[in-house]
Amino acid sequence: MKMRLLLAVFLVFTTSTSVISGTTGKIAGTVRDASSRELLVSANITIVGTTLGASSDVNGYYCILNVSPGTYDVRVSYIGYQPMIKKRVSVSADRTTSVDYELSASTVTMDAVEVVAQREVIIRDLTSTVSKVSSQDIRNLPVENIGDVLQLQAGITKDASGQLHMRGGRASEVQYYVDGMSVTNPFGGGMAVAVQNNNIQEMQVISGTFNAEYGQAMSGIVNIVTKDGGDDVHFSLSVYAGDFASTRNDVFRNIDNINPLAQKFLEGTLSGPIRLFGEKLHYFFSGRYRNEENWLYGRRYYTPADTSDFTSNDASQWTIQHTGDNAFVPMNPSKEFSLQGKISYQPINALSLSYNLIWDKSQSKSYRHAYMLSPDYLPTSYSNGMNHLLRVTHTLSPKAFHELKLSYYDYGLDRYVNPNPFDSIYDIGIHRSQSIVQDVFAIGGVDPSFLYRKSTTAAAKYELTAQVNRYHLLKMGAEYRQHTLTEEMFSVRKDEGTQWQLRVDDLASLAHNYYRRKPLELAAYAQDKIEVGDFIVNVGVRFDYFDPKSVVPARMDDPGNKLGSDPSVAYRSTTRKTQVSPRIGLAFPMSANGTIHASYGQFFQIPEFQRLYENPEFEVVGRFTTFIGNADLEAQRTAIYEIGLQQLLGENFVLNATCYSKDYRHLAGSKLFKTLEQDEYGQYANVDYGNVWGLTLALDVQKTGSVSGSVDY
Repeated sequence: MKMRLLLAVFLVFTTSTSVISGTTGKIAGTVRDASSRELLVSANITIVGTTLGASSDVNGYYCILNVSPGTYDVRVSYIGYQPMIKKRVSVSADRTTSVDYELSASTVTMDAVEVVAQREVIIRDLTSTVSKVSSQDIRNLPVENIGDVLQLQAGITKDASGQLHMRGGRASEVQYYVDGMSVTNPFGGGMAVAVQNNNIQEMQVISGTFNAEYGQAMSGIVNIVTKDGGDDVHFSLSVYAGDFASTRNDVFRNIDNINPLAQKFLEGTLSGPIRLFGEKLHYFFSGRYRNEENWLYGRRYYTPADTSDFTSNDASQWTIQHTGDNAFVPMNPSKEFSLQGKISYQPINALSLSYNLIWDKSQSKSYRHAYMLSPDYLPTSYSNGMNHLLRVTHTLSPKAFHELKLSYYDYGLDRYVNPNPFDSIYDIGIHRSQSIVQDVFAIGGVDPSFLYRKSTTAAAKYELTAQVNRYHLLKMGAEYRQHTLTEEMFSVRKDEGTQWQLRVDDLASLAHNYYRRKPLELAAYAQDKIEVGDFIVNVGVRFDYFDPKSVVPARMDDPGNKLGSDPSVAYRSTTRKTQVSPRIGLAFPMSANGTIHASYGQFFQIPEFQRLYENPEFEVVGRFTTFIGNADLEAQRTAIYEIGLQQLLGENFVLNATCYSKDYRHLAGSKLFKTLEQDEYGQYANVDYGNVWGLTLALDVQKTGSVSGSVDY
């Protein structure tokens, strides 16, 4: 069991700040006379420090839409009554916060009565399993990145390769959103750009059924709302360093050599207003540098030039050359540098604009045990991601607003030992010797493979939200996403035919693949949140459309068209995929301290694009040594059922229990084929299915003084 030892120095300079973000919630309630209990009409309700507000209707009811996640003071005033302010009202994305007022009559002007709002322990409009993590929660937790935060949520597990899974699903079944737009890597899942912890105002993890506004996911949604600058300047700086330690130095080599600077971090933020624009323009900038050796080391016993000869059946004739310096070498190191800049501008009360830029650059290596004594063999992965997001929000009336979001992100991944395929490191590191010894460490050489990936996604989303009456909150939207995917893979080699000179095969070779594809996604949805007292219904429907824009072999016994058929006959165009997905969720109270919810939904997801376009020339050789992609894969589908309970136990404990069932169909797997030349190969196909049943239990300990906590299973 390894343990992280951190030596930390914190330099923090903080003043007050406020936050406005792109994914929003709602405040609603009633205003009454404290004595007569009569409902008050046309009371004025405002959120202090913002331009948001509302008036109570003939039933004393009010609602304020488009409220960013955060904590606010909410003020109510009415002629002839003493004003009242409820302080520290907590608002979350996609949630309704109930704030009711009872005003006392007053014939003279008096200061407003201030009441500290009690945070809702039972979330009464929760119709599926959602975990909310605020910026304050993240500051209080011993976490360094989003992955650390996600691991603490019930129903999420991390596998040996570091990938996250929700409720028994595949890692690729999770979609990641930042400020309402997807930032999921289309090649294989995960986040295309990294969002650091100090950028997050609120993060929601939806591991159950989710509303129709979310798509292309079958296990869950990670919805991140980033911070904006406030009305005051805010600056923070954190510097910390440390190392890993363990008593198992027989397993973790070099782990007992403590280096206080082996893991280094530097983070900083700067936010506030630009006074020249009358405090209508705000900024938030942040940056992070991370350099980690991590905990897995190899030993340089062999260099790339070292060779071996195990061809003899007589072990005494075997030869091994080793010229390494025996130095310990990190084998899973990582470096990262990231920046975020966000500008928010509100020229008039009814219009707000924001531009968000997130950029990160990293390099890393993946540990491979066979090369523990030849660590220089391993390639390095270099990634670079950038996300642009422009959001325009226009308020049509106190009960309706619409948004236009435009985003563009690009992601690149390069992997190699040296960027020059004709460098001398490959000349000395590619050997022809063969080993007949099994289960031994590799000797010398370098990885001759190269991988270049590039993806860009241009997206536009329009959404309209309207509180049509006291009971119905309607939301509808449409989205367009155009991807451009490029991948090139090849290996450096040398053979006798070129007098052992380094060479890279041309694109006609099985060892060199290249493709460029432009798949298209379209989606539209409509949903209604019905709130009748404590009874809540979320109902919606979503339409998804996908066009892979590619071809697949017409004959599986001749996928590479070795027969020389006309291309119009040898290949056929892919088909377009569509699905209509209904979603419904219910929440209703059992008592004042408990509520239950039930939900059902159908979900649709295109398999990872790397499965669609792999081996684009459909080249096949040998027995089960090659694989071809399938751009005509059907969408993967699942139906999810869920029922859950929230129950207050005593004053400080909340129990959350959820039972769920997931029925998978058309999962991407593989099928085997044989060519006319008796070569055998595999192709991706929708042949897998599955069922998941589960129970999650979570016990939350509400904050008492400075102590809070949670336990989940």
